[in-house]
Amino acid sequence: MQLQTFQNPEQLATHTANYIIDLVKNKPTATLILTSGDTPVLTYKKIVELAQPADFKQVTIVGLDEWVGIPASSEGSCRYIVEENLLKPLGLNPTQYTFFDSMTSDLASECKRVDELLFSKGGADLIIVGVGVNGHIGLNEPGYSFDNYCHVSELAEVTISIGQKYFKENTPLTQGITIGLKHLLEAKVAILIATGERKAEILKQTIETEPSVELPSTVFKVHQNSFVWIDEAAAQLL
Repeated sequence: MQLQTFQNPEQLATHTANYIIDLVKNKPTATLILTSGDTPVLTYKKIVELAQPADFKQVTIVGLDEWVGIPASSEGSCRYIVEENLLKPLGLNPTQYTFFDSMTSDLASECKRVDELLFSKGGADLIIVGVGVNGHIGLNEPGYSFDNYCHVSELAEVTISIGQKYFKENTPLTQGITIGLKHLLEAKVAILIATGERKAEILKQTIETEPSVELPSTVFKVHQNSFVWIDEAAAQLL
């Protein structure tokens, strides 16, 4: 795990965007697993600003997770956030990307569908994630195995509470459908980005704790080619 601190979110986003752009230039058919949330949105906007859209015409994009029972049209869905801030501005063809269908009555089959897509690509070339205040990665909550591929998770109370910020009104959240940590471990590059002082404590725990399923973010210590990129506010306890 390689830790690097940046002065502010803008600097971090520019660095991350350039890294992804360079990766795609070197492998135009790259498979990227992308997250939603507040932190990556600035990175996606930087990619749109700095990239040549033609460079992304052969990539495959896979969404990291979704809230079960929340439609893709919701402003709080992973698909909505990634589409509106990256995929549509770049002009990607919808055939290039896939997100979990969180409204399906057969979540197991949906997990299998996304697993098989990633297996067919030889795994992801890059996965980018944020981190929850309880250390969750994607919607892999504490206690879920590092050996899981795509799966359904029961959401922690803190995740349900903080998740409300993505919605205009109170929204019932109970489960997530998510890329498992085994896919993260099998990705060629894994990147965690975090900004702001509210992430400082969990980053301190992540850096100081031995790898454990009780703190999913410690999976980055197990990955052979992982990066943790944070701003100074998030690094204040390190």
